[in-house]
Amino acid sequence: MINVQLKKGIYLPSAALWLDPKKTVPLGVVTHAHSDHAGWHRETIATPATIALMKARKTAPSRTIIHELPYFTPWERSHARITLIPAGHVLGSAQVLVETEEGSLLYTGDFKRRESLTCEEATTRKAETLIIESTFGLPRYSFPPSEQTHQRIIDFCHRTLESQENPVLLAYSLGKAQELMAILSQAGINPVIHESVAKISAVYEEHGIDLGSYTVWDKVNHEKKVLILPPNVRSSLSSLKKIRSAIISGWAVNEGAIYRYQCDEAFPLSDHADHGELIEHVEEVEAQKIYTVHGYTEEFARDLRYLGIDALALGGVNQLELLL
Repeated sequence: MINVQLKKGIYLPSAALWLDPKKTVPLGVVTHAHSDHAGWHRETIATPATIALMKARKTAPSRTIIHELPYFTPWERSHARITLIPAGHVLGSAQVLVETEEGSLLYTGDFKRRESLTCEEATTRKAETLIIESTFGLPRYSFPPSEQTHQRIIDFCHRTLESQENPVLLAYSLGKAQELMAILSQAGINPVIHESVAKISAVYEEHGIDLGSYTVWDKVNHEKKVLILPPNVRSSLSSLKKIRSAIISGWAVNEGAIYRYQCDEAFPLSDHADHGELIEHVEEVEAQKIYTVHGYTEEFARDLRYLGIDALALGGVNQLELLL
């Protein structure tokens, strides 16, 4: 099996390759364009959409060598074959299949298995080793059907507008905001969006994603409109007099989410897999060894061990149970 190390992130010595490294490295795969995963490396491998989204946010250094790798197109080096497959997280997001003389490994990056209106649907590949994210790696994280959450968001918008107030949907500018735009478009609602959302949305549209009609917020053109804003511009809401706000997040399933996020509603629309999806992915990959990363790593690894699966939290404290 492929040797896995923690060295500026996840490092595979036999492939001389880093997966979503935290710092600049010689050769790194970037699974998607969210800032906690994306970074320019001396050689950067990513899907064309991820590269475009990264460039929209930060120009690549002049000496960076960029390898745009479409899905399902193997990239061969003398010591490894690298293939990107859809992750279903945001536009261009990828899982990474690495094959070397030591064996095969699948790294999920951030992913979800539920269908999306704005990004490619996740798939799987068999591999001897699986590195899987576990953001929602507790059984209590089970999301309701997407259609139900979509309708709740639409109903919230209609009720708020009918009461002569502005609905404000708080969502990350990359991924979640575009999914909201597509949901609202299907309901005939044309939102007003923050400029940071507009910059990312332009890349989505360049890649053929229909986000419907919308306008960019200029601080005054929001009357009788639905606003989509990133959570980090919450201070801008002080200029709005009659609003009802809603956080759009998988964490909305937590009790008291509206108090934590200081909003009126919370809707569990997530771009991550819930606990059930994580288990389904593990079962389909059929890996002999599993490492959990990000989120509830130790808890999810423990759950997998109870199922008879060889699993460890990568970089975590693994208290191995004596299973009787």
